[in-house]
Amino acid sequence: MITVFLCDDNQILLARYRTKLSALAKKYNEDVAFSQFCSGENLLFHLEDNPNEADIIFLDILMGELNGIETAKQLRNLGCISEIIFLTSSEDFVFESFDTAPLHYIIKGTAFEDKKIQDVFFKALSAVKEKETEVFLLETGGQKKKIPLHKISFFEIQGRVITVHFGAESISFYSSMDTLTEELEKKKFVRCHKSFLVNLTEILRQYFINHPQSIDKYTFLQNSAFTHWVKEKCSKMC
Repeated sequence: MITVFLCDDNQILLARYRTKLSALAKKYNEDVAFSQFCSGENLLFHLEDNPNEADIIFLDILMGELNGIETAKQLRNLGCISEIIFLTSSEDFVFESFDTAPLHYIIKGTAFEDKKIQDVFFKALSAVKEKETEVFLLETGGQKKKIPLHKISFFEIQGRVITVHFGAESISFYSSMDTLTEELEKKKFVRCHKSFLVNLTEILRQYFINHPQSIDKYTFLQNSAFTHWVKEKCSKMC
């Protein structure tokens, strides 16, 4: 299921956009769940602990004290990677919104608004489906989490508990290393030790910085010295 949030301080417009998007989703058999928010503050409060709960966010620019662009900037600072679509009555804010990496924007009240909504909505759906292959999805504490694959350094397992390390953060959840390996082996993750599944791109970068004499990328993966180095490196990163 794809999750769509709509945020606008105009309740009438909020209901109208939800009706249009719901009709499009139903017409084209897209499994979509919608939630509504009447201010940027309410949206930020809801997403503070789980900034990637929504796959797509339709966000009005002109709202109360906290406008849509500032709301989007704060969401990005929280680590939100949702597809953001701005709703605006003027093109004056379009260039200012680029800093938040929006997918698109919709000018309200134009003759082509309905067509634009459909085109942008399906572009967003396609982007979300493509992104699903580029993020790691997990569930812990009753919440779903999305972590961009390129940010992940490695996974480690202790008993039945797996911990994923990304940047300075880590999250633990229940799974098996065999399941993870099968899911991620085609995305440049390597099971170099029974307890570790590593992001090969990141590990190779670090390894060749420290071991410039090692050239053969294919044979040393089975080398005990490399395995020891990876295990030691992962332990230090915990």
